[in-house]
Amino acid sequence: MTKKRTDILIAAILSFAAVNLAAADFGNDLKNIEKNVPAFKAGKAAVAAVPAPALAQFAPSDGGNKWWSVNFVGSAHKAEMTAAMLFLEAGGVSDITRAKAILVTASNDETGHLPDQKVNNGGKPKDLWNGSTPESLGGVLSNYEHFKFPEAYARLGTICHLTQDQAVPTHAANIRHATNDSFEGYATEGNKLKITVSRDNGEMEPYEYYQDLQDDTRRHLASWVNPATGTPYWLPAGNTPLGQDATFGPWGRYGAGGDVYSVRMSNESSGGGSNSGEQSTASPEIRLRQLMMAGAATVGVLKSASKRLPPLVSGLSVTPGGKSAEIKFKVYENRSREISISVTIYQGGEKYAAKGWSAVLNEPISTDLMYWRDLSLPLDISGLPPGKYALDVRATDEDGNTTPDEVNTDDIAANDTTVPLTIQ
Repeated sequence: MTKKRTDILIAAILSFAAVNLAAADFGNDLKNIEKNVPAFKAGKAAVAAVPAPALAQFAPSDGGNKWWSVNFVGSAHKAEMTAAMLFLEAGGVSDITRAKAILVTASNDETGHLPDQKVNNGGKPKDLWNGSTPESLGGVLSNYEHFKFPEAYARLGTICHLTQDQAVPTHAANIRHATNDSFEGYATEGNKLKITVSRDNGEMEPYEYYQDLQDDTRRHLASWVNPATGTPYWLPAGNTPLGQDATFGPWGRYGAGGDVYSVRMSNESSGGGSNSGEQSTASPEIRLRQLMMAGAATVGVLKSASKRLPPLVSGLSVTPGGKSAEIKFKVYENRSREISISVTIYQGGEKYAAKGWSAVLNEPISTDLMYWRDLSLPLDISGLPPGKYALDVRATDEDGNTTPDEVNTDDIAANDTTVPLTIQ
């Protein structure tokens, strides 16, 4: 090994040690360091420490490289989601695993930046979760509660896309940029992600990871400086407080003499006979850290969504017959095979009878996403006087989610939990 190569490896090891990463994991980035980073050799480009719960590790492979999604094959969004899937498959998050193809594709979806995706550096992930605006295209919950399960998981992938973007300094600092942005366009050979630790266990709401990651990125902007000039690469407007989405505030700007995070190598510096088009950066550790943060947040979003989606009741009907009534319905649930069923009879707001059952749901059919089961349950009504009643059926999963009230006030009857019951 030459002295030059040894010096570079030592500097890289010193820098990566702050986040418990081995320099050998980043061979492709070291190739760029060798070409154009004398300041990094001197150990001046330090990595800010990553909190342990946020740590994720990456290994180079044939995966995404450019952050933006113009080129689907090279998209870091796709690589982030694929890595998150590998992490979650080991943890048995069944619905996320079944929706893998949908989520990977949707993670490359730019429509979360609507209504003006050419300008907006962010979006409204809470609206995407609830489906509360036209731009959310039904969102996660509204699509889900209408039994549009593929569409629901697709919008979840879009929430992940918006969240991952908040690890990009130009997004978090709200800097006008296009697909020639040197951070998003910086590409190593491969750099596929391997996530080993999630940011948390899905404790926050799925849409909250967006702001959490944006705040983390914004806290580090001042320390991310060009080692050649000592000035920051990215400058926020400075008057948007943490906890508030800066992407809808005033514009930030590039520092350090413009957009100079990475540069294209000339034929002289790359050693080739012609311009190779390869890129080099004096600060590869920033991008690697942000990929880690985005990957860990993606896992958090997916875990949170999976544990919060409720079981649904479909096609509820009741047929009285003498002293008993037959209740028929179908149950859908995203990740619990064992559920509990409660049936309550009301009249004028007063509870008259209640009964509970437990049930084990069937595995999804073919490429379907949900556990399911058609149920037919008998209910003793012999003690009730003649009259008009309301029967309410709810399912509760192992995460404690119960079929929500809002299904009874939306625009379809198929998901209602209540049905009239007349006793003669």
